[in-house]
Amino acid sequence: MPSTRRHFLQATGVAGLATGELAAQTVKSPNDRIQFATIGIGGMGNGDTHHASRSPGTKLVAVCDVYDGRLTRAREVYGNDIATTRDYREVLSRKDIDAVIIATPDH
Repeated sequence: MPSTRRHFLQATGVAGLATGELAAQTVKSPNDRIQFATIGIGGMGNGDTHHASRSPGTKLVAVCDVYDGRLTRAREVYGNDIATTRDYREVLSRKDIDAVIIATPDH
């Protein structure tokens, strides 16, 4: 029988269901939280960070921006326990960060 798109989707759908059932049975540990940082906490960066921080299993740990006022505001909104810096290399060198939102302007 020739392979068709329908056969492929049926096979991967069954595999996805089996994987989902196995994932539902596993126990989550506190280490399963995704720790993320934002580089550029202006308009778009603030919105993206807000939505990402509201997602279950995420935690904002660092913010980078060239303007001190935005770093101060980030601490007010997201808590004083987040690290703030003006140097993006400090964010990228941290080992505890799993993902980075880069929301810098294109210029």
